[in-house]
This record gives sequence, C-alpha cells and structure tokens, in this order.
Amino acid sequence: MKREELYKEIGLIDERLIDAAEHSGAGRRQRTFSKKWITLLACLILYSSTSTVLLATEYYKNQNAEPYIRYLTDEAMELVPAAQYDANKFLDALRSDNNEYVYIAINRLVECFNDPKLREKALKELQPYLNNDHSKIADAAAFAVDILSKSYRSPYIVKLANGSKLFTLFNNYSDYGSQNVLWRIKDNVLEKYFSFSAPSMYITEIIPSPDRELVAIVTGSNKSQFVQIMNVEEGMISPELVESARINYGTQKELETWIRTDHENYSFVNNIVWESNDRLRFEGSLAYQNTEIIENVMVTYQFSKKEIEVKELKLSS
Repeated sequence: MKREELYKEIGLIDERLIDAAEHSGAGRRQRTFSKKWITLLACLILYSSTSTVLLATEYYKNQNAEPYIRYLTDEAMELVPAAQYDANKFLDALRSDNNEYVYIAINRLVECFNDPKLREKALKELQPYLNNDHSKIADAAAFAVDILSKSYRSPYIVKLANGSKLFTLFNNYSDYGSQNVLWRIKDNVLEKYFSFSAPSMYITEIIPSPDRELVAIVTGSNKSQFVQIMNVEEGMISPELVESARINYGTQKELETWIRTDHENYSFVNNIVWESNDRLRFEGSLAYQNTEIIENVMVTYQFSKKEIEVKELKLSS
C-alpha cells in the first residue's frame, strides 16, 4: 500500500501536514528516516485512538450495568444471608461454667418455640435451672418454661384482646429494664414483632389499655424515658409522647426546645394510667436548656384522634 493510501486509510493525519513535513528541510536531508517515523507515528495514533474508543465503550457499558438499589437492608450490608437461628448452640451453652452464657442461652431458647421437637428438648434441658442458686438464672428459666410449655401465667406476658401474647425477653436484666425487643405469639406462632432503636435501649413497662386493644410502651436509656402507644393488631404506633410533650410545652412557655442529635431528652415519666380505652395520662418531668430548667407537667394523649394536651403540674409542697 502506498503511503498516501495508508494515511487515507488511517484517516487521522491531514494530508497537508504530511506534505509539509516531506518538503521541509529535515525531510529533504533525511527523507528515508522521515518516512519511517511518519508511518510509525500514524500507527501509534491509530492504536491510541482505538484504545480510547475501546475504553470509552467499556466505560459506558459499565455505566449501563450500574446496580439498582432501592433500599439497603442489614442483610445486604453484610453481603451474606442472615444466619439461621441455632438452638443447639444455646442448648450446649447451658452447660457452660460462665453464668452469663447460661443466662443468655436460657432467654434465647424461647426462640425455638415454633419447632415442636426443639421446644420439647429445651423444656427438658431447662428444668434443672428452675432452682438455680442465682435468682436471675432461675427467673429466666421460669419465664422460658412458661412460654415454651404454653402456660402463659407469667405477669411479664401481656394478653391482648385478639388472643395474642406480647412480651420481652431478658426481663429486667438491667437496672434500667428489659431487652428493647417486643415478641408476639399469635395463632400459636412466635415472632419478633418490633424493635426500638437507640436511645430506647430498654423496655421498662408494657401497660395494656382497659379493652386490651392498645398498649403503652415505656422505654428508656440511662438518661431519658420515652412513651409510645401501639395498636399491635393493626400495626400502628403513636409519635413518641415525651419529646412531643416537651416541644408542645416549650412552645407554650417560650422555652428553648432544641432536639439533640442523640435524641436523648433527659426527661422522665411517672404515674402512667389509662383514662379510657384510647386515652393515656402520665406525669412528666421535662428538661430544657440542658436540664437547667425542669418543668413538671401532666400529659394526656388520645390515640384515636392523635391529640396531645400538656398542662403545668403544680406539685404540693
């Protein structure tokens, strides 16, 4: 192929530039050398251009293959399927010399409720722990046996109007309360019903309404307390009432009501009662300006109307 045909085939070098290069002084003095280098230059430019096109094609191909992620679940973040519940691991842990392991194992064995064979095995293995010298272990075993035997006599179990049962595990394991997970048995099936996020690290009370359609859940950290009303059957929950009351009352009194990034409120509740089937009342000590100001109030909340009322509570001296 003639050089002109080669250059045209490549199509990357202007013919006028080629002619100018060949008729320059350098071209006349070293014509053979220049021809080789011009040909080499043309090939390099062709290679470079081809590589660029291939890289661009690959880039756009990858762009089109970007994964579509609507929501990141905990399981997806771990990149592996969630681990299955292993009752045998906790049955083995019952024989540990570590009382903490034994206590955790007893509580976790409640989760084998849905498997008849494992449930019977756990009931048999738990019997010796009913008379354990450590009261926390003995109490945990009594509660586990009550659930697994389907007796449901424990005062820690809240029986709802539809026949389902609501409870926590690790009852009063801390000075601040129980585990912050609600479990439910409905139609003879155990399920993890609801988990509270930080700072609600402990469940301190579950108080059913008179008709047992609703429950008031009191949760807390070591700094704050929180109250929410839940309709378990319909899967509805109220706003958090302590912080709602703090903002409501702070607005009335023109007090600063900054919300902390850790969502602690440094406020506490007392004397929680149901005034009716869907109206809850409690006393609150609400903190403002980093606890420099404490306001005592009476809070009422009507679940059906989503109405909150906060009034000053005058304490007798």
